[in-house]
Amino acid sequence: MTTINGTAQTVGQTAATTKTEASRAKLTQDYDSFLKLLTTQMQNQDPLSPMESTEFTNQLVQFSQVEQQISQNDKLEKLLTMQTNNQTQASLGFIGLDVEASGSAFTFDGSTAKMSYTLPETSTSTRIQIKNDKGVVVRTLDGTRLASRQELTWDGKRNDGSAAPAGNYSFAVVAPNADGKLLTAKTSVYGRVSGIESGNGNTTLLMGNVPVRMEDVVSARQPIAAAA
Repeated sequence: MTTINGTAQTVGQTAATTKTEASRAKLTQDYDSFLKLLTTQMQNQDPLSPMESTEFTNQLVQFSQVEQQISQNDKLEKLLTMQTNNQTQASLGFIGLDVEASGSAFTFDGSTAKMSYTLPETSTSTRIQIKNDKGVVVRTLDGTRLASRQELTWDGKRNDGSAAPAGNYSFAVVAPNADGKLLTAKTSVYGRVSGIESGNGNTTLLMGNVPVRMEDVVSARQPIAAAA
């Protein structure tokens, strides 16, 4: 996995390329062994009863098919490498931007944290639970019962009024409907992109310590300059 923080780097599919080269080397070795065996058999065949050509012809056809498959794999790996590099270049443009992304996990910097949620229908009550990285609820906030997009800001305080430490957190929306069934809210978090990670053909943004997929980004904007 390659991590990039504000610096453009080319990310290649080294492992895949090495695998293709190994396959091609193995094919060459097997082909050479086959030719040596075939030459030995022909030199020692009975002139009055020459060996059938069907078997080694089939072998040659199989070698050709394997070689074509390796060539196709090589081309596919090159295309995947190009796609990954394009994703990396596109992701670099998000570094330094403030984004909203679908999800519930966020990195708290010690000041405040902004998040949003949307209920699919009106609830009888709504509570927002802020959880630390161990899943323990550190703060419970009152939410809106309406089935519309709502934004809220956590002030970084625990239920007892003490300041929560910086770190990784998440939030959950607890909202039952009239039948007592808990509703599944659509949630999103806000944060600044500090870098990207690339590995296994995928590129993700980093909001603090939280990886975010490109397709989960809802909006992105330049940071608002602080008032002098």
